[in-house]
Parts: sequence; C-alpha cells; structure tokens
Amino acid sequence: MSTFGQYLKQKRIEREMPLREFCIAASVDPGNYSKYERGLLAFPTKGPVPEQIRKALGMDVDGDEWREIQMLADLDRGEIPKRILSDSELVGKLPILFRTLEGGPVTDKTFEDIITLIRKEYSPVTDNTTLDIHRDWTESTGDPGEV
Repeated sequence: MSTFGQYLKQKRIEREMPLREFCIAASVDPGNYSKYERGLLAFPTKGPVPEQIRKALGMDVDGDEWREIQMLADLDRGEIPKRILSDSELVGKLPILFRTLEGGPVTDKTFEDIITLIRKEYSPVTDNTTLDIHRDWTESTGDPGEV
C-alpha cells in the first residue's frame, strides 16, 4: 500500500496534470498541495480543499479512488479510518487485532491468517461463526484470546 502523498501524486500524474496546472484547476495553494504529496502537511478533514481536490481529480464522491484517498489521509494523520469507525461490530473487534499486532513482529503468514479470518467473519456462514473464528485463531496463533 502506498502512503497518502504517494497515492495522491500518482492520481494527479495519471490524469497528466502538472502540479501547478492541477492546483489552478483545484483552486488550491501549490505550496500546500506539494506538501500533501510529499507527506509534509496533513490533508485537511474539513473545509473546501478536499472537495476541490476531489473534483479536480474527477473522482466520484462514492468512488473507490476517493475512498482510498480518504482512508490513506486518515492513516497518515494516525487516525483509524472513518469507514471502520462507523462499523460498531468491527470496532468491537479492534482490541484483539491491536493486541496481536503489539505482541511482537507479525510475519506475513500471521498477517495473511488475520486477513483470512476477518474475511471469513464478514462472509455469510453459520451461527457458529464467532466460535469457528475463535477456534481457527487459536489454532493458527496459539493465542486463546477472548470470545
């Protein structure tokens, strides 16, 4: 995954817009915009700038590219993305994820196991989903965690 600034720059370049030309189209200060792309200034959450940039990039407000920009901007600010925070069930499961990630280095295999378990939970399965996931988690990590 790229950083917010890298992704933002990539999207501007894909549209073949030099920085100054883009900033004129978006009605934003080129100095500040350049700092967004270089990761020197946090992308604003309020005000007209995000909307001006979205429009200049020609992105749909509900499109995947714009959602990715918002998620990366949240992460860049050290925040949990708003789409995740809006899902109370998922937020309730974050503590076990954080405990796992804090427990030491996470191997690619462990990370893939976590992703598989999360995807499994969000797919339609039997009423024993929580118990199945807990069993699978315990078997893959040796950590009994909580149910």
